[in-house]
Amino acid sequence: MISALTSQGPRGMTATSVMSLSLDPPSIVAAINRSASLNAELLEGVAFGVNLLAEDQSQLARSFAGGLPADRRFSEGDWDFNAWGAPVLQGGVASMTCVVNRRFEHSTHSLLIADVREIRLTAEAQPLVCAHGAFTGLRRPDAPPSART
Repeated sequence: MISALTSQGPRGMTATSVMSLSLDPPSIVAAINRSASLNAELLEGVAFGVNLLAEDQSQLARSFAGGLPADRRFSEGDWDFNAWGAPVLQGGVASMTCVVNRRFEHSTHSLLIADVREIRLTAEAQPLVCAHGAFTGLRRPDAPPSART
């Protein structure tokens, strides 16, 4: 999920795609649908959060994918505003604070190249994955069979 503090307060959405780009400097690429209201707020120099959800946070993923109106999404979850002003989720697998470096428009999406400023990891949490339109957990191959999803 992508989260940012906007002129209308905290806003967030489920991103189409987020991927690593470079280790030096640490950077990512995020694909945001151009019709998303948050897209217009993510300009060069703006800080935002990238929140990787835990397997028990599928309801939160649904809420940020449009299940709740934009102004009510942050009523769910445990959020913290860091030094850059970006809202980051507590209790997920990881969160990153990024700053938009460049934007590219292509077809229906904006591609944001962003520099990573901070990473928070939660070692205990198992990741939430969306595959074939459904949410599922992802277990390590060495986990006992009863723990695999």
